[in-house]
Amino acid sequence: MTTRREATEDQAIRQILDRIEANEEVSQRDLADELGVALGMVNAYIKRCVRTGLIKIHQMPPRRYKYYLTPQGFAEKSRLTAQYLRDSFGALRRGLASFERLYADLAEQGVERIILVGDDEMLEVGILASLSTGITVVGVWNPLAESHEVRGVAAVDPASPPEADRWVLAVLKDGQQAFERLCAFVPPERIAMPDVLRLVLLRGPRDKT
Repeated sequence: MTTRREATEDQAIRQILDRIEANEEVSQRDLADELGVALGMVNAYIKRCVRTGLIKIHQMPPRRYKYYLTPQGFAEKSRLTAQYLRDSFGALRRGLASFERLYADLAEQGVERIILVGDDEMLEVGILASLSTGITVVGVWNPLAESHEVRGVAAVDPASPPEADRWVLAVLKDGQQAFERLCAFVPPERIAMPDVLRLVLLRGPRDKT
């Protein structure tokens, strides 16, 4: 069974191999910025890739390097990419199924118009799931940053929103914070969320001790 740490490391190595294939002169600092990790972490990943035969390094003056994918590196990149796509599509299917269950329940209650509240891929999943139902998404709102149109659905001002039967939470990252900000504008009884998000909120923040 793959652990979360292993999955994160695989994703980082996949991105590094992708970037090296696209640009052999990419710097470790650029890689660190793109991955959002410390420079030392990228250096450790690069050393691991060299040690396992995935890449080769050619030094160029002054203190510059070129990175080359080996045949083994190309094969590993393909394997990691395929795994990433399988995992992503699996998450997409689970998200769609969760929203479809919610929308079926809301339709039985006579709900027709909703506003989606979110800031990541789950918001797009919520819009996509609505296309096969009688539910209409009349607006989107990001409670954690500046709102913008998503897939043709206009952003709304929660202080003067369009008419809607429910506000649906569609965010996994910082979900509790998003829920609390939404409650400042909308009574809890008018807020709904798919079961996949409800489970995350019930678990609460992870104990870091």
